[in-house]
Amino acid sequence: MRSAAKLKRMKPKLSAFTFGIYDRAQYLKMGAERRYSGGRVAYNLLRVGEEPSTEEIRMFEDICFTLRVSNGTWRTTFRDRFGDVDAMALSLMQSAFPRDAPIRIQDRAVSSGLTSCQWARGLFAVFPAAEFEASDLMTELLEVSTGASRGESYVMEPGGAALQYICPPFVVALNYPESWRNPLLRLIAARARKRFPGINGKSTVLPISCVHPEAQVLARANPNFTVVVRSVFDQTPEPCDVLRTMNILNLSYFSREQLLAAADAIYGSLRPDGIWIVGKTREDDFTNHTTFFRRRDTGWEVLDRTGSGSEIEDLILTRQPAR
Repeated sequence: MRSAAKLKRMKPKLSAFTFGIYDRAQYLKMGAERRYSGGRVAYNLLRVGEEPSTEEIRMFEDICFTLRVSNGTWRTTFRDRFGDVDAMALSLMQSAFPRDAPIRIQDRAVSSGLTSCQWARGLFAVFPAAEFEASDLMTELLEVSTGASRGESYVMEPGGAALQYICPPFVVALNYPESWRNPLLRLIAARARKRFPGINGKSTVLPISCVHPEAQVLARANPNFTVVVRSVFDQTPEPCDVLRTMNILNLSYFSREQLLAAADAIYGSLRPDGIWIVGKTREDDFTNHTTFFRRRDTGWEVLDRTGSGSEIEDLILTRQPAR
């Protein structure tokens, strides 16, 4: 996940596609620039088949790279992002659990689930009886078609926030302002926002999965891998052995009180001696700075770190478990 301010400097202009990109042929012609095209690419292009081609997978990843949601963040992730974190986690888990143990693993705030899928594949090779749950608050978008012959539709979040208006040849963002340099698109966006509240009663709604194609394939092939909707603040009734929260519990996203509330929920979601992995990827060099905690009756114990550790490590160590 990446904040709007940090991604701005990476976003080139869509000079060759002023109106937006609404079909696959247009998108593929963009070449390397497409990864930074943001909300001007129709999000319904995220739909892929059950046996996705290499081209479909690449297109899905490129669109997700700058998929901006209503809270102002992008669901940015990329392949092999947590390789060092995965390796250290595996080493600690091999020391803590026998190979045939039916351990339960949760990976939260996973965005598309690509990094979860990569981690799970490695874990299943060592712990074949493991159960792996990947979760995020948003696993799909909804496309609301108005029924107009010109292919008019809106893309929205399940909670109701409109992200995009598609009316070929136009694709405009609705969750942030179009550039003042393009008054036509600003006018189209303003009219689309005004009309949006009244379309639900006369429309067709179809889901658009935000789960990476490889994670979807793994979930169909292995019942021990699931993708669910869950908040990082949820406490699960059935505790797990390992829980990971990467690039979500950051000082720039949440207050001290919220971070401590999340830590309490995670403490309650882990078995005694369970492992919590928390950290973030630096924006400048993409290095991971992670702390591996162990849940003790008296609180948290640091097991190991990557880089300089989590930025909230000291805060977490001050927290005593509720009695």
